[in-house]
Amino acid sequence: IADDTSLTGSSGSTARSDAKALANSVAKFKFVVSIVVWYNILFEINITSKQLQAKDLDIHAAVQQLQHTQAYLVDCRSDIGFARMLVDAAEIAKDLEIPPTFEAEPRLRRRKKQFAYEAEDEPVQDPKQNFKVNFFFAILDTAIRSVEERFEQMRTIESVFGFLYHIHGLQSKTSQEILECCMKLESALQHGDNRDLVASDLCGELQSIARRLSKETKSPQD
Repeated sequence: IADDTSLTGSSGSTARSDAKALANSVAKFKFVVSIVVWYNILFEINITSKQLQAKDLDIHAAVQQLQHTQAYLVDCRSDIGFARMLVDAAEIAKDLEIPPTFEAEPRLRRRKKQFAYEAEDEPVQDPKQNFKVNFFFAILDTAIRSVEERFEQMRTIESVFGFLYHIHGLQSKTSQEILECCMKLESALQHGDNRDLVASDLCGELQSIARRLSKETKSPQD
């Protein structure tokens, strides 16, 4: 579009100008690094998201996957993690004939202080450092917080419902241990004086079912 001479008039000139500006923005190492960063983050999160949406969800495996994703993101959020992203981006930039360097950003005008107690606004001057702090770390901080919140939610759910996902394994627990799990579930599902289940009854039913299940039974769906 930027080189299409058939685009004439004010609208054509605007389209060509916008296309040229977009092409210039894309053909920069900063853009390549951004794509690499987003790809790695979203690839890992997508694995976890698919597992959480699976019909045969195993709550224990889901918690472990969330923990793995959290650990991966925390590991990425470091100077070493940033360096790894730059190496991958540099290989792509080489194929695209893009210089593997961060171009200097236009200097922002220093904001005038309105009050004497305000601190001086000192933006990061080095373009590479600026990208790392204001883009790379910022995105990972948001992703880590989101995964941590989901991880805590799933751990809470697991603590209440987790024992129902491995009923065959209840054979290795004592009656008191199973009853305690059932009482916790009863309490979680109780609304005032209304109870959805009776812990003692559920305990007996689970013990009876557990004795009849094979070791191959891995989920409630089975």
